[in-house]
Amino acid sequence: MKYFLFFIFLTGSLSFCAGGNIKIKLNQDLSGEMSIYQKKIKKKEGGTFLGSGLNSISETEVVLKERLYRFNRLTEILPPGIRFIEYKEEGEDLKTILMFVDTSSGSKLLTALEIDRKEVLGMAKEAKDRDDLYRFNTLAEHIQFELFFPFDIKSISFTEQRTPGEWTARNDGSGKAVINLPLHSFWNNEYATTGIVIKYRD
Repeated sequence: MKYFLFFIFLTGSLSFCAGGNIKIKLNQDLSGEMSIYQKKIKKKEGGTFLGSGLNSISETEVVLKERLYRFNRLTEILPPGIRFIEYKEEGEDLKTILMFVDTSSGSKLLTALEIDRKEVLGMAKEAKDRDDLYRFNTLAEHIQFELFFPFDIKSISFTEQRTPGEWTARNDGSGKAVINLPLHSFWNNEYATTGIVIKYRD
Protein backbone atom coordinates (compact mmCIF):
# COMPACT_ATOMS: atom_id res chain seq x y z
CA MET A 1 0.00 0.00 0.00
CA LYS A 2 1.17 3.49 -0.74
CA TYR A 3 0.10 6.66 0.96
CA PHE A 4 0.30 10.00 -0.78
CA LEU A 5 -0.16 13.16 1.27
CA PHE A 6 -1.91 15.67 -0.94
CA PHE A 7 -1.72 18.62 1.38
CA ILE A 8 -1.65 19.87 4.94
CA PHE A 9 -3.81 22.93 5.40
CA LEU A 10 -4.10 24.97 8.60
CA THR A 11 -7.71 24.94 9.66
CA GLY A 12 -9.83 21.17 13.02
CA SER A 13 -9.80 15.92 15.65
CA LEU A 14 -11.87 13.83 13.35
CA SER A 15 -11.29 11.39 10.48
CA PHE A 16 -13.59 11.09 7.46
CA CYS A 17 -13.39 8.51 4.65
CA ALA A 18 -14.78 9.09 1.17
CA GLY A 19 -16.24 6.66 -1.32
CA GLY A 20 -14.00 4.33 -3.32
CA ASN A 21 -12.52 4.71 -6.77
CA ILE A 22 -11.57 1.57 -8.70
CA LYS A 23 -9.42 1.86 -11.81
CA ILE A 24 -8.93 -1.13 -14.14
CA LYS A 25 -6.44 -1.03 -17.02
CA LEU A 26 -6.71 -3.88 -19.53
CA ASN A 27 -4.31 -5.36 -22.07
CA GLN A 28 -5.28 -7.07 -25.35
CA ASP A 29 -5.54 -10.49 -23.63
CA LEU A 30 -7.72 -9.04 -20.82
CA SER A 31 -4.86 -9.21 -18.32
CA GLY A 32 -4.15 -6.01 -16.49
CA GLU A 33 -4.01 -4.02 -13.28
CA MET A 34 -6.60 -2.88 -10.78
CA SER A 35 -6.03 0.08 -8.48
CA ILE A 36 -8.25 1.02 -5.55
CA TYR A 37 -8.12 4.59 -4.27
CA GLN A 38 -9.54 5.73 -0.94
CA LYS A 39 -9.62 9.33 0.26
CA LYS A 40 -9.51 10.43 3.89
CA ILE A 41 -9.69 13.74 5.68
CA LYS A 42 -7.97 13.81 9.08
CA LYS A 43 -8.41 16.74 11.43
CA LYS A 44 -6.64 17.49 14.69
CA GLU A 45 -6.69 20.41 17.11
CA GLY A 46 -3.58 22.54 17.35
CA GLY A 47 -0.68 22.28 14.96
CA THR A 48 2.79 23.47 14.05
CA PHE A 49 4.10 26.77 15.39
CA LEU A 50 4.45 29.19 12.50
CA GLY A 51 5.65 32.35 14.20
CA SER A 52 4.86 35.08 16.69
CA GLY A 53 1.32 36.40 16.67
CA LEU A 54 -0.12 33.27 14.99
CA ASN A 55 -2.23 30.92 17.11
CA SER A 56 -2.38 27.41 15.66
CA ILE A 57 -6.03 26.32 15.71
CA SER A 58 -5.97 23.01 13.83
CA GLU A 59 -4.52 21.01 10.96
CA THR A 60 -6.40 19.11 8.26
CA GLU A 61 -4.80 16.42 6.11
CA VAL A 62 -6.29 15.03 2.90
CA VAL A 63 -4.74 11.60 2.24
CA LEU A 64 -5.12 9.22 -0.71
CA LYS A 65 -4.47 5.50 -0.18
CA GLU A 66 -3.72 3.35 -3.23
CA ARG A 67 -3.92 -0.46 -3.40
CA LEU A 68 -2.51 -1.98 -6.60
CA TYR A 69 -3.24 -5.49 -7.94
CA ARG A 70 -2.30 -7.39 -11.12
CA PHE A 71 -4.36 -10.14 -12.78
CA ASN A 72 -3.99 -12.58 -15.69
CA ARG A 73 -7.56 -12.33 -16.99
CA LEU A 74 -10.42 -10.01 -16.06
CA THR A 75 -13.08 -12.74 -16.18
CA GLU A 76 -11.16 -14.92 -13.71
CA ILE A 77 -10.80 -12.41 -10.86
CA LEU A 78 -13.13 -12.61 -7.85
CA PRO A 79 -13.00 -9.33 -5.91
CA PRO A 80 -15.74 -8.96 -3.26
CA GLY A 81 -19.04 -7.93 -4.84
CA ILE A 82 -17.81 -7.72 -8.47
CA ARG A 83 -17.94 -10.23 -11.35
CA PHE A 84 -17.04 -9.99 -15.05
CA ILE A 85 -18.34 -12.23 -17.87
CA GLU A 86 -17.19 -12.08 -21.50
CA TYR A 87 -19.27 -13.36 -24.40
CA LYS A 88 -20.15 -12.77 -28.04
CA GLU A 89 -23.71 -12.90 -29.28
CA GLU A 90 -24.45 -14.95 -32.38
CA GLY A 91 -24.45 -12.89 -35.56
CA GLU A 92 -22.79 -9.90 -33.88
CA ASP A 93 -19.25 -8.75 -34.66
CA LEU A 94 -18.87 -7.06 -31.27
CA LYS A 95 -17.68 -8.65 -28.04
CA THR A 96 -19.45 -8.00 -24.75
CA ILE A 97 -18.30 -7.75 -21.16
CA LEU A 98 -21.06 -8.04 -18.60
CA MET A 99 -20.13 -6.56 -15.25
CA PHE A 100 -22.16 -7.40 -12.14
CA VAL A 101 -21.86 -5.40 -8.91
CA ASP A 102 -23.47 -6.34 -5.60
CA THR A 103 -25.26 -3.08 -4.77
CA SER A 104 -27.20 -4.39 -1.76
CA SER A 105 -26.86 -2.97 1.76
CA GLY A 106 -24.84 -6.06 2.72
CA SER A 107 -22.45 -5.80 -0.23
CA LYS A 108 -18.97 -7.10 0.56
CA LEU A 109 -17.65 -4.42 -1.77
CA LEU A 110 -18.41 -1.79 0.88
CA THR A 111 -16.34 -3.74 3.40
CA ALA A 112 -13.48 -4.27 0.96
CA LEU A 113 -13.34 -0.53 0.26
CA GLU A 114 -13.55 0.23 4.00
CA ILE A 115 -16.56 2.46 3.41
CA ASP A 116 -18.35 3.62 6.54
CA ARG A 117 -21.62 5.51 6.15
CA LYS A 118 -21.00 7.99 8.97
CA GLU A 119 -17.50 8.75 7.73
CA VAL A 120 -18.62 9.29 4.14
CA LEU A 121 -21.44 11.65 5.16
CA GLY A 122 -19.07 13.44 7.54
CA MET A 123 -16.50 14.00 4.80
CA ALA A 124 -19.13 15.18 2.34
CA LYS A 125 -20.45 17.71 4.85
CA GLU A 126 -16.97 18.92 5.79
CA ALA A 127 -15.96 19.35 2.16
CA LYS A 128 -19.19 21.08 1.14
CA ASP A 129 -18.83 23.54 4.03
CA ARG A 130 -15.40 24.60 2.74
CA ASP A 131 -14.60 25.62 -0.82
CA ASP A 132 -10.91 24.75 -0.41
CA LEU A 133 -11.78 21.11 0.36
CA TYR A 134 -14.67 20.70 -2.06
CA ARG A 135 -12.40 19.95 -5.02
CA PHE A 136 -10.99 16.97 -3.10
CA ASN A 137 -14.51 15.66 -2.58
CA THR A 138 -15.08 14.36 -6.11
CA LEU A 139 -17.75 11.65 -5.93
CA ALA A 140 -17.23 11.13 -2.18
CA GLU A 141 -20.75 9.69 -2.01
CA HIS A 142 -20.25 7.26 -4.92
CA ILE A 143 -18.23 4.23 -5.87
CA GLN A 144 -16.59 4.99 -9.19
CA PHE A 145 -15.17 2.50 -11.70
CA GLU A 146 -12.85 3.63 -14.48
CA LEU A 147 -12.12 0.94 -17.07
CA PHE A 148 -9.43 1.45 -19.71
CA PHE A 149 -9.67 -0.86 -22.73
CA PRO A 150 -7.09 -1.22 -25.53
CA PHE A 151 -10.15 -1.51 -27.80
CA ASP A 152 -12.78 0.77 -29.26
CA ILE A 153 -15.81 0.80 -26.93
CA LYS A 154 -19.02 0.92 -28.96
CA SER A 155 -21.55 1.21 -26.14
CA ILE A 156 -22.05 0.96 -22.39
CA SER A 157 -25.32 0.79 -20.49
CA PHE A 158 -27.03 -0.58 -17.40
CA THR A 159 -28.99 -3.79 -17.89
CA GLU A 160 -31.91 -2.19 -16.02
CA GLN A 161 -33.05 1.41 -15.81
CA ARG A 162 -31.32 3.60 -13.23
CA THR A 163 -31.81 7.25 -12.25
CA PRO A 164 -29.83 9.44 -14.69
CA GLY A 165 -27.33 11.72 -12.98
CA GLU A 166 -27.08 9.64 -9.83
CA TRP A 167 -26.16 6.48 -11.76
CA THR A 168 -23.65 6.86 -14.58
CA ALA A 169 -22.43 4.45 -17.25
CA ARG A 170 -20.71 6.37 -20.00
CA ASN A 171 -18.22 6.00 -22.80
CA ASP A 172 -15.55 8.72 -22.51
CA GLY A 173 -13.87 7.67 -25.76
CA SER A 174 -10.36 6.34 -26.41
CA GLY A 175 -11.28 3.05 -24.73
CA LYS A 176 -12.32 4.58 -21.40
CA ALA A 177 -15.57 3.68 -19.62
CA VAL A 178 -16.79 5.36 -16.40
CA ILE A 179 -19.37 3.93 -13.99
CA ASN A 180 -20.68 5.76 -10.92
CA LEU A 181 -22.81 3.98 -8.31
CA PRO A 182 -24.44 6.10 -5.54
CA LEU A 183 -23.70 4.89 -2.02
CA HIS A 184 -27.12 5.91 -0.70
CA SER A 185 -28.63 3.25 -2.97
CA PHE A 186 -26.42 0.59 -1.34
CA TRP A 187 -27.36 1.77 2.16
CA ASN A 188 -31.09 1.87 1.31
CA ASN A 189 -30.91 -1.58 -0.32
CA GLU A 190 -32.61 -0.31 -3.48
CA TYR A 191 -31.10 -2.90 -5.82
CA ALA A 192 -29.62 -6.30 -4.95
CA THR A 193 -27.35 -6.27 -8.00
CA THR A 194 -26.52 -3.92 -10.84
CA GLY A 195 -25.45 -5.08 -14.30
CA ILE A 196 -23.45 -3.07 -16.81
CA VAL A 197 -23.02 -4.12 -20.45
CA ILE A 198 -19.91 -2.97 -22.32
CA LYS A 199 -19.71 -3.73 -26.05
CA TYR A 200 -16.41 -3.38 -27.88
CA ARG A 201 -14.54 -4.41 -31.01
CA ASP A 202 -11.07 -5.92 -30.49
